Amino acid sequence: MEGVLRSQRLLGLVLLVLLSFTLVPAVPTPAQTNNRLPVFRLTKLSVSDTTTQQLGGVLEGIGRGAPTGQDEFRGRNRFFRLNEQNRTVLTQYAASGGFFAYDIDGLGRETPAGSVNVETAKRLACLFLTNNNFVGRDGVLAGNGQSNYPVRLQSVPGACDSTKDFGRPTLIRAAQATASGAGLGQVSESVVGVVVEVPFGFVNGQNFINIGGAGGHLSLLFTHTDTLISQQVGNDSLDANVPGLAAVAMPFFGRSLNYLGEVPVRDLNTVRDEVQQMVERSYPGATVDVPAPRLSYVVDDAAVEQTVLEPEAVFENITVTLPNGDVVVLRSFSLPLAAGGSGGFGPTVAITTPANGSLFNAGQPLNLTGNISDGTAPYTYQWLLDDETPLSGVATLNAAGSVSLSATLPASVRETSPTVVTVILRVTDNDGIQRDATISLIPDFRFLYIPVVTRSGTSTSALPTIDLAQTSYTFGVEGNWDYPPAGPGGSDLPGVIPDVNGFGSGMIGYGYTSRFFWSNANAWEKDWRDCSLGGVDCTTGVDRAAFVYYAGHGGPGGIAMASNKDSTWFDGSNARYQNLRWVGFASCQTLRVQGYTAGNEPIRRWFNAFQGAHMLLGFNSNMADIAFGGQLVANMRMPSFPIVGDLPWAQLTIAQAWVKTAFDMHAGKPAYIYARSSTVNPINDKLPKPGSAFPSRPTPVTSYHWVWWEF
Repeated sequence: MEGVLRSQRLLGLVLLVLLSFTLVPAVPTPAQTNNRLPVFRLTKLSVSDTTTQQLGGVLEGIGRGAPTGQDEFRGRNRFFRLNEQNRTVLTQYAASGGFFAYDIDGLGRETPAGSVNVETAKRLACLFLTNNNFVGRDGVLAGNGQSNYPVRLQSVPGACDSTKDFGRPTLIRAAQATASGAGLGQVSESVVGVVVEVPFGFVNGQNFINIGGAGGHLSLLFTHTDTLISQQVGNDSLDANVPGLAAVAMPFFGRSLNYLGEVPVRDLNTVRDEVQQMVERSYPGATVDVPAPRLSYVVDDAAVEQTVLEPEAVFENITVTLPNGDVVVLRSFSLPLAAGGSGGFGPTVAITTPANGSLFNAGQPLNLTGNISDGTAPYTYQWLLDDETPLSGVATLNAAGSVSLSATLPASVRETSPTVVTVILRVTDNDGIQRDATISLIPDFRFLYIPVVTRSGTSTSALPTIDLAQTSYTFGVEGNWDYPPAGPGGSDLPGVIPDVNGFGSGMIGYGYTSRFFWSNANAWEKDWRDCSLGGVDCTTGVDRAAFVYYAGHGGPGGIAMASNKDSTWFDGSNARYQNLRWVGFASCQTLRVQGYTAGNEPIRRWFNAFQGAHMLLGFNSNMADIAFGGQLVANMRMPSFPIVGDLPWAQLTIAQAWVKTAFDMHAGKPAYIYARSSTVNPINDKLPKPGSAFPSRPTPVTSYHWVWWEF
């Protein structure tokens, strides 16, 4: 789901008026009206070590003869080519056919490798795609030429001579500031790279419709665009004919669209009004701005096998101005645009009992009932908790009807606040269309005579301040996916659930111990606020774990909580982290740099956080509501394969892993900030294996450094 801001207003206008025109398909179909759009079967190529080897042969910086590797991610194979001599890696996913290639030394650069020219970068991107037959001269993506709806670039520059309208460039900037007491010394800034995103989609009648999402983008990263440098220092690129090419993301590689038919779609303005009302309910008294949604066909992460592609309304840059002036920016998300119900598309799912917001007896079985209809039978369904813990196995319903389950729900409390439990009924029909129904329930402890244990497995009593240098490696998670009012309409940010769970399971799999997992009403602003400022970061909060991950809404210089405990907004200026070493903010604009006068950038609010902390990672722009955390951990871990064992040379730094994950998943424009001392430089930090030495604190701070991608 795309999380970047769109600058091409003309395209936006075309897409927004799309539904007012009669849509003419590329192949003969039944008669249409002006409120129907096509749906597709999304097919992929078959992936093996051979296909990855062939890609390595195309990318000279990898090489056809590079050593191989293979592992599993989310239950599906991944194939690798790893060139230690060039320090380059190629990964291809069996789930989708998509691939990613990168030069390790080119990721996360903070010093210029050479000159960067945006127009030259667009021309080089065009040359790379056409010279290697990833895109035909007619703009059609490889593997789509025979499709009834060929996937093509939005702009086709011919022989790459004119690339004015080709691609969307993003400059990468780095800055550093010396620390002088409580203030700052001289600030220096430089351009260290450029990313070119090349939009693509399909033509429906007279309209070009965008394909997007974590798996629906084509992006190239250049550390420089200087041909002379390449001639002087030799091949410093993944492609011998294109200088400075440090990374390529093609998660859509080899996929094609097979026309299934047309479905009735809802009016974009109606969907926008519903979202406006939903956000206003979450933030009473605030000023809510919901821009018009953008029509897109959203493709999931390359690690996920997706079979159906349907139209969706993508919401970006929703802002909420609180009465005190704080600005919350919602993670970008998408909603299915196809109309449901009889004659619509996809199953209709409802949880009929108990009612949303009901109390349930803690420790006692609860009867759940749901109803499934419409779409195409038979259906597969499953009951789950909000963190996607299964309450039941996957079952089949051969025809529309009711389903039921008796289950004992988890009951927990933090201090005096019971944890709201969300129950999900997830249904997939025979066409592969998935729909969810959710309710939120509140545990009633009045009749419970057993000790209450929090779901995080930690005590809620005050803990002493600890020195993590003497303990094992731990992590903590806070996730907000259901903002008030809890329950109605389901999770506000459904992508946060697999996001935080992917991070947690990945860290546990690497040998880290979970210190805490707080979500929604039990994730508090004061968890992040220093104890000396009235917070609990050193007792039951975040300053007790080595690595903490947050996912939810954010804003310039802070994060927005679903809980109103003390405050719904945490400002970075209240952070003082001594034991915590790394924090990842999967939220919008938490590390915002762009758009402010020099010296007033919101990222500077975090300077006081570095009382021992090494690095904060986040986004300068909006972020998409995607499952970012699992891929982040996969990118941070030391690569290891059977027979070969560990490959220390191929392990990315934490900063490189954050940038690569954002780049691969089209998550938004990343940013990170760290503090250096005279003896400690966190830019070199790699995720330690448990049992290794704990990194020293970078104190006293001698300089602050930050990197951001513009939007």
